[in-house]
Amino acid sequence: MSGFVFSCLGCVLLGIILSAPMGPVGMLCVQQTLNHGRAAGLLTGLGAALSDWFYCWVAALSMTLIIGFIERHTAVFAIAGGLLLAVFSALMMRSRPASSVAGNPSRGTAAIVSGFVLAFSNPLIIFLIMPILVYFDVPRPYYRWWHYGLCLLAVLAGAMLWWSAVSWAVDRWRRTMTIATLRRINMVMGVIMLALSAYSIWRGARILLAS
Repeated sequence: MSGFVFSCLGCVLLGIILSAPMGPVGMLCVQQTLNHGRAAGLLTGLGAALSDWFYCWVAALSMTLIIGFIERHTAVFAIAGGLLLAVFSALMMRSRPASSVAGNPSRGTAAIVSGFVLAFSNPLIIFLIMPILVYFDVPRPYYRWWHYGLCLLAVLAGAMLWWSAVSWAVDRWRRTMTIATLRRINMVMGVIMLALSAYSIWRGARILLAS
């Protein structure tokens, strides 16, 4: 039992580790919170957390065929993710900050989808997940399906703890800002995300040319 508790606590930490780097998804969460409020940022984080949760299932169940497919198509994932990031960057720089998204379910759905798709475009995260799961003894011989289910729910819980903290902190900061400041932040973050997009596309093209 103590070993299972160790695995679950480790999976909570894994969820935080996967979410904490402030890459494209983190910046999208910040931008959504700044423009539309805490709920939009939290829903964006939920989308990203669901993507990480899926990849954790892939890693935990040792789906080597899927991992092999990802390795063979790394360039495609990199280019597609870069193009998607470019679209988000353009929309970010054109967006008009709003004070609230209360009562707008379509925007909430869009936030979840955007967070999920953007995180899903980086499948190489599996190779970060696998050694951490092994470290926390998740693939134990006696584990049944519900052991894996609870451990991976712990990953989702850890990720949502992180995104809740980020959206709360940014929302508190947002209340002291003017609309003009929010627009300038959108432009700066949009340019940064465009740079990340260009790097992802360049990396994918280099892999294709080398193959």
